[in-house]
Amino acid sequence: MAGISVNEAYNHFASTYVAKENANVDKHKKSELQSVYKSIARINRKSPLHVLKQDDNAQAEAVGIKEHARTLRSQLDAISGEEDAALSKKSAISSNPDKVAVEYVGKGQGTTSEFTIGVDHLATNQINAGHFLVPDEEVALPKGSYAFNVSINGHDYEFQYSIRDGNTNHDIQAKLSRLINKAGIGLIAGMQEDAQGRTTLIIGSSDTGLKPGHTHRFEVSESQISENPHSVSYFGLNLIAQEPTNAHFYLNGTEHSSSSNRFTVGNEFDITLRGATEPGNPITISIEDENDALVENVRSLINGYNGFIDSVSDVHDAGFKSTKLVGETIAIAEKHLLKMDDYGISLNEEGRIDYDSGLLREKSAKGPPKEVLHPLMDFAKALIQKTDEISIDPMKYVERPVFNYKDPHGSNTPSPYITSEYSGMMFNNYC
Repeated sequence: MAGISVNEAYNHFASTYVAKENANVDKHKKSELQSVYKSIARINRKSPLHVLKQDDNAQAEAVGIKEHARTLRSQLDAISGEEDAALSKKSAISSNPDKVAVEYVGKGQGTTSEFTIGVDHLATNQINAGHFLVPDEEVALPKGSYAFNVSINGHDYEFQYSIRDGNTNHDIQAKLSRLINKAGIGLIAGMQEDAQGRTTLIIGSSDTGLKPGHTHRFEVSESQISENPHSVSYFGLNLIAQEPTNAHFYLNGTEHSSSSNRFTVGNEFDITLRGATEPGNPITISIEDENDALVENVRSLINGYNGFIDSVSDVHDAGFKSTKLVGETIAIAEKHLLKMDDYGISLNEEGRIDYDSGLLREKSAKGPPKEVLHPLMDFAKALIQKTDEISIDPMKYVERPVFNYKDPHGSNTPSPYITSEYSGMMFNNYC
């Protein structure tokens, strides 16, 4: 990553360590968590004993597929519902979604139909960037035990590590990066290399903005009980490269601020700030009419499906059965989307859905047609069931030979293969 800015470097490795925002998917009622547990237990009772190969790539792909399923589920939750009218429910639109994205989250009873938003600047996180050091040189600190403190969100944490004979600057920087990332305290760490090949450790807060009465998101300091001092100053762990700031914006001309770039307006509009707007040229947020809402919600459904198919198809690891998952997902589309060509919705040879929004809009001039709503809602519900299935046991798509089948006449004794241990509770650094 030579020659790139500190912020770009942070964003590069933050995308690896931080899960995508799927707020609606990650919020669960107690009953929903109980249902997940029962599903895991049910699979465990019926599952044979498998031999899981030590294939890090395949297991990493399983985590990735779970992420893709969560993303699709988030998109489906935004448009699905118990009633057929869910696809044609109220929908919000931004005049510039590249700067301000919006999702309608109200119950359809609000009176706000339009407002403007101007953005001065986004909320930023704190980023510390240490000294650039020659990676292959031995650490210029005495050998022994070291410790440093991190203060974040009102809590203090101590990190301890050792420097041994032969340890290079890169060795210790990488060790500190792993320690911080594994701690799960709201910090993300990674390495950056400059044009001369020197490396530094970058530490960033996962949250943006400032809490009331605070000037920083986190602070790094020497531990008073460390056997050896000066490690913080040597690596530059306490050097701030980017100060945290709150987002500053205007709603209908009224000044506001937020520690996050995502917030709700009037319990109806879920706003995500993505960039500053031009002075005197605010963005308009408005409600779409019923037909526009149908067209855009169908577009969101189809884009979610196509994106999932593309993501899974891109997996070429020999230990991961991507073809099986793609085939199962395409079969769902084939079952529910027959005879919909007249409405601009068709399945192509690659299993992706082609969409002609103009044709659907024309057919919906007199109101959302049931010939479209019923199969699309059934399609969305079937996809939700599939994403739940993937989330509970993504390892079913990893090559895992059957070692021993359950005794069909025996009691339901616990299986050595426990689904929850490997997949149902397997998350990628956000749990």
